[in-house]
Amino acid sequence: MATPVNRPSSDSVFSIERDEMKERVTDKLQRRQEERMAKLEERKLKRESATGKQENADYFRNTFAKEMTAIENRLATADTVEKSALPDFFDGLIVAIQKLLQFVTDSMLSLTSYEIRKFQDDVYQLHADMVERRDELIPKKKFTFKGRQKKSDKPKEVEKPGAAVEEVDGPTNITTDLLRFQCGFVDLSDSDLALQSEEIQAKDIGLTNLKSCSVKLFGSPNAIHMNNLTNCKIFSGPVPGSIFVDNCQDCTIVVSCQQLRVHHTTSTQFYLHVTSRAIIEDTSDVGFAPYNWSYDGQEDDFQTSQLDRSRNSWDDVDDFNWLASDKASPNWSVIPPEKRVVSW
Repeated sequence: MATPVNRPSSDSVFSIERDEMKERVTDKLQRRQEERMAKLEERKLKRESATGKQENADYFRNTFAKEMTAIENRLATADTVEKSALPDFFDGLIVAIQKLLQFVTDSMLSLTSYEIRKFQDDVYQLHADMVERRDELIPKKKFTFKGRQKKSDKPKEVEKPGAAVEEVDGPTNITTDLLRFQCGFVDLSDSDLALQSEEIQAKDIGLTNLKSCSVKLFGSPNAIHMNNLTNCKIFSGPVPGSIFVDNCQDCTIVVSCQQLRVHHTTSTQFYLHVTSRAIIEDTSDVGFAPYNWSYDGQEDDFQTSQLDRSRNSWDDVDDFNWLASDKASPNWSVIPPEKRVVSW
């Protein structure tokens, strides 16, 4: 006699299927809940991050405005300072302006590119106003644009702003803007040029309209302005302020500074020591490597400039024309070690 087979009743099958369905629904709901909680946590973190960034930005704006106003107020009292105390007075303003510029640099992560540029331009304008006021109250002695040309050893000399400009050797084409610099070189070609420490110490240097020149600045100038240079090699000791490069092509620039700003420049290599992020704009095909020029007395110049030799952001470049954060700018690159000049 065959053994009877026990088959589950339809109620039992339904009960099992119902439990399995219930378990699947429960798991699905649990996953949805976990995903929802994860999204909520992500939104919370984003809000906290945005709030923190906004708080940092607000703190920067308030502090910047206070410091800017304080420096402007100090500058406004220049007329009341004894003549003998004016050099120290303006030296103090220079230090305050440099600290304000460094404050902008250190706060970049909290600001937009537009804000960074705006605040930096505000500081640069303040510096220009200070230089103008300083030149009014401390009249310069004769300042010169000197050079050792291959065809002539005579320097071009230019009187201080407001005085007549006398043509000494060959044609000069010195613009009004250039007259605000205290010394430098202008309208030269195929020349080996140099200025010594005592000639440039704490001065604003102008290099304009140079072609196929080598320029060596031994010492610590306050700032350097380079404009319209072609196929030139520029070397400088430590600059406690800013170096401005505009309209340069096929050049090699070996400099140490607190701030570097490059505009409208192509096919140029920088061997750089800089204590803040270098900035380029409307610039392409530029390369960067560490500063490697040396000369007698350089260590004393670094101590005078108070630049931190251990801090070098030579490869941290901000391209104002490149907004993509997930891709590197194609306008600048690091010079490969095997292609760097190791001895000048």
